[in-house]
Formats: sequence, structure tokens, C-alpha cells
Amino acid sequence: MAYREITIIDAPSQAFTTTLAGKRCDFVVNYSTWAGRWSFDLDVEGIRVLSGRKIVLGVDLLQPFNLGIGSLIAAPWGDEEVEPGRTELPSGRVRLFHYDPAEVAA
Repeated sequence: MAYREITIIDAPSQAFTTTLAGKRCDFVVNYSTWAGRWSFDLDVEGIRVLSGRKIVLGVDLLQPFNLGIGSLIAAPWGDEEVEPGRTELPSGRVRLFHYDPAEVAA
């Protein structure tokens, strides 16, 4: 199964644009010191479809919303089971992967 990693940089608030399944996707990713969690807002083709979606491990973060852009899954990377905390996501100890819809259905 093919996947693509979505890189989160070491900044508590960041915005970037990428193409997922042929659609323009604008992300705003934030770390909340109060909640101790990362979350994201997502616009697809200029329309806000998600706001404040928490990044949690092992869950397809897009599946419940049937957006037609595939799956987005956070997973620990390495031998240690870690949560996506302030340093784990930017350092790569937790990684964010996108799977194309055709790959998910296969």
C-alpha cells in the first residue's frame, strides 16, 4: 500500500497547502499547550470541512467525514509507543501519513 508522509515542522502553529487525491487541501495545524494536543483545520478546494480535529494515533482522521481524499493516520515511528505531543510530531517520533482513496479501497 502506497502512502505519503505529511511533515509537521517544529512550530506550534503552521499552515500549508498540499494536494490529496487531486484536490487542493489547505491545512492549519496547531499545538494547544492547554490540551497538550495537536489539532488541525482543513479546507478542501477552498471550503472549510474540518475545524479543530485532534490528531490521535491509529485512527483514520478523515474517514468519518467521507471527504473523498483518502485517509490520514498518525502513527508512532520507532520502537517506543508515544503520543503525538509537542515534540513527537515535529521530531518524527510520531508521523502523519496520507493514503490515497484508491489505495484504501484496494
